[in-house]
Amino acid sequence: MKKIIYLLAATATLSFSSCDKWLDINDNPNSGTEGKPNAEQRLPSILAQFSDAYESGGTRSAHITHQLANVYAASARNYMLTRWYTDAAGANWPWQAWYVNTAVNIEPMIEAAEKVGAHHYVGVGKIMKAWGFGYLADYFGVLPYQEFDNKDILTPKFDDAEYVYGEIFKLLDEAIVDLQKTQGEFAPALVKGDTYNKGNVNSWVKLAYGLKARFLSHLNKKAVYNPDAVLEALKKAPQTVADSTIYQYVDQSATTVGTEQAALQYTNTSASTRVSKLYIDYILNRYTGAPKGGNDMQDPRYELLVPSSQEGDGSMRITLGVDFASDQVLTGPVAYAYDSKTNRFDSADSVFVQLREAKAANGRILSTGTWYNKKGSKGLFLTASEMKFIEAEIRFRKNQNDLALAAYKDGIRLHMEIMGIPAGTIGQFLASTSVIQNPGDLTMSHIMIQKYIALSYSPEQWVDMRRMDYCTDGNGNYNEATGVYKGYKRPNHVYTQSYPGATDWPRRFAMASYELNFNSAQLRLIAPNYDKPTYINEPIWWDKKD
Repeated sequence: MKKIIYLLAATATLSFSSCDKWLDINDNPNSGTEGKPNAEQRLPSILAQFSDAYESGGTRSAHITHQLANVYAASARNYMLTRWYTDAAGANWPWQAWYVNTAVNIEPMIEAAEKVGAHHYVGVGKIMKAWGFGYLADYFGVLPYQEFDNKDILTPKFDDAEYVYGEIFKLLDEAIVDLQKTQGEFAPALVKGDTYNKGNVNSWVKLAYGLKARFLSHLNKKAVYNPDAVLEALKKAPQTVADSTIYQYVDQSATTVGTEQAALQYTNTSASTRVSKLYIDYILNRYTGAPKGGNDMQDPRYELLVPSSQEGDGSMRITLGVDFASDQVLTGPVAYAYDSKTNRFDSADSVFVQLREAKAANGRILSTGTWYNKKGSKGLFLTASEMKFIEAEIRFRKNQNDLALAAYKDGIRLHMEIMGIPAGTIGQFLASTSVIQNPGDLTMSHIMIQKYIALSYSPEQWVDMRRMDYCTDGNGNYNEATGVYKGYKRPNHVYTQSYPGATDWPRRFAMASYELNFNSAQLRLIAPNYDKPTYINEPIWWDKKD
């Protein structure tokens, strides 16, 4: 898309080069010029478009990780994702929203910022570039990086995730330095363009360190993995809810009657979306080896994370979860409709309540929705809760079980604080037998399953499952005794063309159709099997053990 923009610009230059210079004395305030928009004008769009790319990626991967289910529709994208099948069309939006809507605008913003000494905008630009390319590298494994915005190259070469990772760590280090510089005399304050952290430079520095910790933690299968480097980054990463980068979406208002400002996970989920039995089992500690005892307590997040609907008598009924290991997914669950006149649903599968909040004309609540996907929900981009779970993993690997347990509990507590659970309730739950209390009883499963809950709708959920090898043994076979994500099995409707063997698991997204249609020769050089059904079960760089 950027190539087309450059070509149009060149054509316009040729077409109007004969115009008299006196025509150029006035600037059109509604048109961009070489020096406009300014950095503070560019940044809000960059942040908004990135949130679309990132959260859309999260919604898609949440179907692969079996947090979310979908009603039966043989060719529907989200139903296919629950089968672990990703096609080019399903991959398009995260790719387009990043490359076309976001990435091509970052360097122009940095250049505009450098002209006026707006070092904070430069730093933010580098963070966003590192974040976006790192996230897409995790998603696709290969992608254009070095040549993506060269206007003279219409078919940019692809780079492997290993190369991209090396570049994003450099960008994050540079960003930290830029953010700590003194702004130029005429530089705009960061608050003018910052919709994520309201101009708080310290929050951006913490975000940079948090991203370093996140990306470094992905490398646990590689020889370069350095647990101590992760811990060093965590020291300067978000420690509290206030430190976290959380995007507050805007609900409908008197002047906004549509969903233009609604949370991405509201617009990305529909009446076809359901929650899974696996997700509910994790929240309610119904998995092998889950914490149990004489002082058990239901997780106070349960009714906020799982939708309910209203019965005919006015009582509320929480949804059942779709079991991917059952025969049900071969033909269902089926979609259902509600008739206000008869006050009835037309299918027994209404027990699987739709994820998106809805109310009938007669006032009956068809779905409460969930904390994450109401219209005015929040986007949890990088939180102190996630950082604590990363620490818990590292401490556990280092056999520092006391510290691992403390970080595990802090991760739960911080996620509950973000969700607005009362402090007394949080304390009661953390002291219950539904949470591990003895350091010697803590396992990697306990840590990662709680992190799975805290990272609902996040692309990181799928990253973690891949680098932990799902619930398998050393040979790739499902093994509930040794596997981490207990109960996560090959679905009964698995797409066998892509996963013909029992040891085949989802490892990458299919390449976006834009590259297949217009850049396949370059793609073939780095991914010779890109057009084979089994390409999506090929591990990306950090998913291969050294």
